[in-house]
Amino acid sequence: MANYAVVTKVIIHSKVVADADTIAGSYAKAVSDYIESIDSSSQAIISMHSVQLASGEIMTVIVHPS
Repeated sequence: MANYAVVTKVIIHSKVVADADTIAGSYAKAVSDYIESIDSSSQAIISMHSVQLASGEIMTVIVHPS
């Protein structure tokens, strides 16, 4: 079995506010903070997708090298 050494981060936010990524508690800030926390010496993000769930929540999945 191949070892891809990736990290998969799932962010779910129940209330999407159309605020900038500088506003504490906003969905954009949660995603932005995680992306900024990724080690800059690693390769770029492999995959990033968002979807609105039936409950109205937004889920974002980010896959990047570990």
